Amino acid sequence: MINDAEPMGIYIHIPFCLKKCDYCDFYSLPLTRVSLLEDYTRSLINELKLRKLELEHPVASIYLGGGTPSLLQPEQVERILSAVFAAYPTQGKIEISMEMNPATVNLNKLKGFKSAGVTRMSVGVQSFSDRELKLLGRIHDASESATALRCVRQAGFTNFSLDLIYGLPGQTWSDWRGNLSRAVEFEPQHISAYLLELEPATPLARKIETGIISPLDDDREAGLYYNMLDYLQEQGYLHYEISNFARPGRECRHNLLYWQSRPYLGFGCGAVSFNDQQRYINQPPVDFYMEALRDNRVPPVAILETMDAQARLVDAVIMGLRLTRGINCTDFQCRWGIDLLQKYQDIISGCQTRGLLELENDRIYLTKKAYFLSNQVLCEFFS
Repeated sequence: MINDAEPMGIYIHIPFCLKKCDYCDFYSLPLTRVSLLEDYTRSLINELKLRKLELEHPVASIYLGGGTPSLLQPEQVERILSAVFAAYPTQGKIEISMEMNPATVNLNKLKGFKSAGVTRMSVGVQSFSDRELKLLGRIHDASESATALRCVRQAGFTNFSLDLIYGLPGQTWSDWRGNLSRAVEFEPQHISAYLLELEPATPLARKIETGIISPLDDDREAGLYYNMLDYLQEQGYLHYEISNFARPGRECRHNLLYWQSRPYLGFGCGAVSFNDQQRYINQPPVDFYMEALRDNRVPPVAILETMDAQARLVDAVIMGLRLTRGINCTDFQCRWGIDLLQKYQDIISGCQTRGLLELENDRIYLTKKAYFLSNQVLCEFFS
């Protein structure tokens, strides 16, 4: 189980967008007036004060996600970060990441974010194809992405990530390789590449359901994925998590906390927290969230999941196996008091027989064959 000395992450949710993307199922809403950003900033700062030291762990990373955090002004970001530092102790030189939409920044604004304390930008490119961007319902085009990425470098960011989506209807390996090669040209230290997965309520899912467009089949999606692994590794990127690649030493420290099953606190409407036994969310809608904080009340939460010791153990296994290096069995036993190989002997043996898990030098990890089937493999531990 976790102890008070273990590091934690802080996630700050900015739920506003200029337009909701056609594939998005995260909690977000249109920015109807610019003054909402200031009202929301004040609410966030008050929430940080009211929840001061809710978990007494040193903060190793801060992540501003959304929504579109880059709609904020640098001065607002600086005030939010100052409120974090006032409420929680930090551990060493922390990573402060911020998501950005290419259509919402310019060079001066990016310089402002850097001055405010942001150390790492996460650029939501998704595609370098205007056709694919239109399909996804993005508000930017490929040229805006290129301009924004150049500005990120000019603003002095030496650590930035680039997000891409693959498995789009009609996408070929030639299309996907074009996106990857264009991404590599900008020399990001980190690339996240996510398979397009749609919730039924999204506009893009409805187009597929009604037959307006046709999804890729599983074999073609898998082909795009495995070709990507080979290509990015040839370009010098370390494949360190199922969907993530980095130059050596540039792995996303915030997301590593999730995969290492560390605690984290979420601030803002729709943000999720994890305290080792429960995952809980600041309940939407945003009006209720801000109303509570105007009244100096902690915003209402909803419990998403309560875990007993067994469920907590399984959660740690599943998160750990998402990392390509997998789980160190000795470290796992020291932390959880469980012999992983003994407790899950039958599951591990069965997966080894099918070529899905490998055990080597006290480390258990997914084989390359299992990466695209990872959900099927990981679900076996639930049983």
